[in-house]
Formats: sequence, structure tokens, C-alpha cells
Amino acid sequence: MTKKNKTKQRPKEKNIEKSLNQPWISMRSGLKIITVTSIAMAVLTAWQVIPSKGWLEGILWGLLFGALIWAIFFGNILINRFLRR
Repeated sequence: MTKKNKTKQRPKEKNIEKSLNQPWISMRSGLKIITVTSIAMAVLTAWQVIPSKGWLEGILWGLLFGALIWAIFFGNILINRFLRR
């Protein structure tokens, strides 16, 4: 039986690992997508809440849900950076 060195990787494996670490889309495109998504979520939430709770509370709920989209986005970035160190 021969021992295999687990630390050495083949060139093909290195390329696969390198490509998995690359982002799918650029940060600029991601920010655009998150902006559109958060605005849409805020408007949709406010539109649904306003008839039952009133204008002020509906707008506040909309802003909350729009802000939560940004919190999830940046939280994901922070967790990803922490885990990939």
C-alpha cells in the first residue's frame, strides 16, 4: 500500500477550486439587484398593510422589510468573508 499525499492537488482540481471561489455576479450588479428587490418589497408590503393598519404603520412596515433585504445581503457578505479566510 502506498500513502497518498493529501496536500498535493492536481492542476485540474486547483482550477475547479479556484472557479468555485469566484463570485457569480459583480458587486455592482448585486447592488442593483438588491436595490430593486428592496424597493419592490417595501412597496408591496406597504401596499398590503395600508388598508388594514393605516398609512403611517403601512409605510413603516414597508421600510422595515426593505431594510431587512439589505441586512440579509450585507450579513451574507460578512459571513462569507469570515468563513473564507
